[in-house]
Amino acid sequence: MTIKPTTPYYYASIILYGMALTQNAFLLNNEDGQYGYLTLIFGFYAVFDTGISWLANLFILLSWAYSDRKAALYFSVIALGLGISFLAVDNIVMGTHNQYGKITGYDTGYYLWVLSFLVMTIGQIINYKKQLTNTVNPKPS
Repeated sequence: MTIKPTTPYYYASIILYGMALTQNAFLLNNEDGQYGYLTLIFGFYAVFDTGISWLANLFILLSWAYSDRKAALYFSVIALGLGISFLAVDNIVMGTHNQYGKITGYDTGYYLWVLSFLVMTIGQIINYKKQLTNTVNPKPS
C-alpha cells in the first residue's frame, strides 16, 4: 500500500469523525446519551447481534488508508450504508451482560459520524471522476 494523496475531503472526514467521538451518539431508554468514543470502544459487542452498523468504523478506516481511489470509494460507500442502517436498529446490547436498551433518539454524535462518511464518499467520487478523466484524456507532457 502506498501513501494516499490527501484532499480537503479526507481531512474534513477525519475531523468530523473525531468530533463525533466527543458527542452523544444516541439515547437509550430516554436517558442520558451514549458518547461516541464509548460506542466506538464497546460497540463491537453488538456486531455479533444487531449492531452490524458498527462495522462502518472499519470501512471508513480502510477508505482513509487505501491509496487506490476505486477501493477507497467502495469502502466509503459501504461505511455510509452501514452508518445509515443504524437508524433501523431499535434495541442494542448494553455492555457485556446481554441486557438490551431501547434506542429512543439520535444525537449530534450520530449525525457527525454519518456526515463523516458522506463527506468521504463525496470526496472519493470527485477524486475517482478526476482519475477517470485523466486516464481517458491524459495531459500532454
